[in-house]
Amino acid sequence: MDQEIFAIYFPSWHPDHHYEKWYGKGFSEWELVKSTKPLFEGHYQPRRPLWGYFDESDPEMMARQIDAAADSGITGFLFDWYWYSGEQFLEKPLDEAFLNAPNRNRLKFALMWANHNWGMWPALDDDEHQAMNGNVNQSSNLYLKITHSEEDLRNVIDFCSEKYFSCDNYWKIDGKPVFSFFSSTKIFENLAPADVVRIMNEQARKNGFPGIYLLMNIGCNNDNKYFCGWGRVPLLREAGFDAVFAYNIVAPANYYELPQERPVFDYSGMMESQEYCWGKIEEGGLPHFPSVTLGLDVAPRWSRNVKFPMDYVALGYCPICTDITPERFGTVLEKALAKKAPAVIINAWNEWTEGMALIPDEKYGSGYLDTIREITGKILPPDAPRG
Repeated sequence: MDQEIFAIYFPSWHPDHHYEKWYGKGFSEWELVKSTKPLFEGHYQPRRPLWGYFDESDPEMMARQIDAAADSGITGFLFDWYWYSGEQFLEKPLDEAFLNAPNRNRLKFALMWANHNWGMWPALDDDEHQAMNGNVNQSSNLYLKITHSEEDLRNVIDFCSEKYFSCDNYWKIDGKPVFSFFSSTKIFENLAPADVVRIMNEQARKNGFPGIYLLMNIGCNNDNKYFCGWGRVPLLREAGFDAVFAYNIVAPANYYELPQERPVFDYSGMMESQEYCWGKIEEGGLPHFPSVTLGLDVAPRWSRNVKFPMDYVALGYCPICTDITPERFGTVLEKALAKKAPAVIINAWNEWTEGMALIPDEKYGSGYLDTIREITGKILPPDAPRG
């Protein structure tokens, strides 16, 4: 099988020095998971990991994650990567655990610069900051603000070239390190798309690479009711970007018609939206790496004072997706793989506070990973190497 299967890795499940400063010693996002209560009958909360609330910065636990992913047919992790003008955040799982894991070469890895502001979640905020701040799932009480400049972008490429791109298991296409941005809106506020391409390629060549393979996320924006920016693709193609994907595709067609008293929808609506958005993205003329989203439930990050009914649109909260089973996820994954793109991207390996996690949990066990293994087993012979 020539296709890659990358799972997005969100590194928020360990004590980080920023978290310690903001929330106290030992804090990680597991604390939000533990304190979540169901909002309606049948609401699957809290979601409990089968492996317990583990510290992902522990190299042994990272090695366990690598084996579980590779054994299922996943070929790499796409790490959410945080850089604020040289200040790093949530870097330990990649820098100290993954890169030092004895089995790291079982998986490839790549970076998606999560280039958005970072603030307090409404679950930890006061009543004055109950609402979300756009699509980044934090309140308006901000701690880290993203800024972009040519100098900073060159510094990013220099840093990544030395620390990441030079690794033998860094994901490369035609010798070029694959690099992605979470927000096209943020980067293009300060730099024109063609300048981003020029700067990154120039700096990569200075560091001995043939260039950068630029994979841009065009999801997670407010362009339409699907929050999917397929209309941005022609501009990206003209600027010289290499490929696009949508970080997640979560909104059903009736997103804004859901009742305030119960903003809940079935996964079938998301299944339909993913196929629809793939088609619209592909009309733009750039290579498209289809993404498969496992679901949507951001209740762990919501204010604990908000209950149904609620004005979820005014609060910036997303409706809750239900009935996501391994079988239904497998249906979408098979359709994504059938497109024969160079890669399929799964959201996510461990987005527990957004309702998207492949890691075994108490309800489905290893069902999602077993589903990937079964699907890739149809494509690969049983004795073929994986990972």
